[in-house]
Amino acid sequence: MSIISVFDNMKKIKIVTLGCDKNLVDSEMLAGRLSEKFELSPDFEDGEAVVINTCGFIGDAKKQSVEAIFSAVREKNEGKFRKVLVTGCLIERYYDEMKKEIEEVDGFFRLGDFEEMAKFFSIGSPAPVEPYRERIALESSHYSFIKISDGCNQKCSYCAIPGIRGRYISRTVESICSEAEFMINSGVKEVILVGQEISSYGKDLYKKRMISHLLKELSKICGKKAWIRLLYTHPYLVDREFIETVAQHENICNYIDLPVQHTRTEILRSMGRRDTTDSLYTKIRMIREIIPDIAIRTSIITGFPGETVKVFNCLKKDISELRFDRLGVFPFSKEEGTRAFGMQGQISRKTAEKRASGVMDIQREISYENNSKLVGTVQTVLIDRIEGQYSAGRTYRDAPDVDNEVFCEKKLKPGKFCRVKIVRADDYDLYGEFLSEMTFPF
Repeated sequence: MSIISVFDNMKKIKIVTLGCDKNLVDSEMLAGRLSEKFELSPDFEDGEAVVINTCGFIGDAKKQSVEAIFSAVREKNEGKFRKVLVTGCLIERYYDEMKKEIEEVDGFFRLGDFEEMAKFFSIGSPAPVEPYRERIALESSHYSFIKISDGCNQKCSYCAIPGIRGRYISRTVESICSEAEFMINSGVKEVILVGQEISSYGKDLYKKRMISHLLKELSKICGKKAWIRLLYTHPYLVDREFIETVAQHENICNYIDLPVQHTRTEILRSMGRRDTTDSLYTKIRMIREIIPDIAIRTSIITGFPGETVKVFNCLKKDISELRFDRLGVFPFSKEEGTRAFGMQGQISRKTAEKRASGVMDIQREISYENNSKLVGTVQTVLIDRIEGQYSAGRTYRDAPDVDNEVFCEKKLKPGKFCRVKIVRADDYDLYGEFLSEMTFPF
């Protein structure tokens, strides 16, 4: 990542990023575009402007985004910032309504409208041909996300993303590899591939899915300098070739994000998903046969219309049997413009939340059992940060921000791979003794 030089006479812009790591990529690209005239950080307490990059995916995210906007407006009224600008998925989804209802905001910008924002700040230089070369790391300089595609062609009945982000658009293999090479040369130790779903990568450009080819090319570039992590697959499209490609390259983490959303065929059909209960069991069995030590992460939606008590009990049974290594659960959010919004058999929010809690109770036990098996083993850990007297990091089983962590009672440099002996486990985290640093994790 390029690192911005700090000059006393440079004005400051605070960038607040909400939602997913795809939004973080957008914020970092925007920061790079504005860095010609401004110093940028998510931590500033005063300055020229606050930019809020919003999320509009589900109800809770929309609420958080609106609260962040009003918080920024209060800071403006207190004299901490001169202007408030907003962009992101919430603005794309409700552009006219937001402009009308929040008059205190100084500028509304649609998704990816970096050039309009550059004009707002009187930046007249031409748009960069390779914007990632100006991208500024806002959260971490040792791991970074590459957005290999945008938009989505899946037709899930609950999801508003296709209406916000549009149809699936892949970047070229060459542009992705060029960005990865730039990251590696800048010292990045973990390259994380993201998109609305990465399994369809290349179908629009090359007339066939090219994710396995892309992984092979990226593996060559990362070599023994960084590991590669995969987020946001579409389970139906995860095939044997894909998993074998992961298995054959040691610098691709034995980790896959496989958001099944539910496990029962009747609910999956209503969701517009193409999997069935049987096909999910078969697929997860296949994945674990090819890579026995793989960490499978998933997401579950509880309280979807038509989820009877009987269906929910079957879901809990499936969770207990499938034993996902990592799991996030979301109560169903009724989103305008989606088919699920008007479906029969709506479940109350209270019931959906209670069911979500029940799923997490099961997952907590699974996570503790899995963690306990690691006590006494030596794990490779990528250090992320120092927290008090501890260093916090992650194994190959863990993506940043959403998964488990390993804590070691020694101050270690973020971005370093270390060997750590695990001495204690709790529900979601591990605790260990530092043994040594490593030049490469495999």
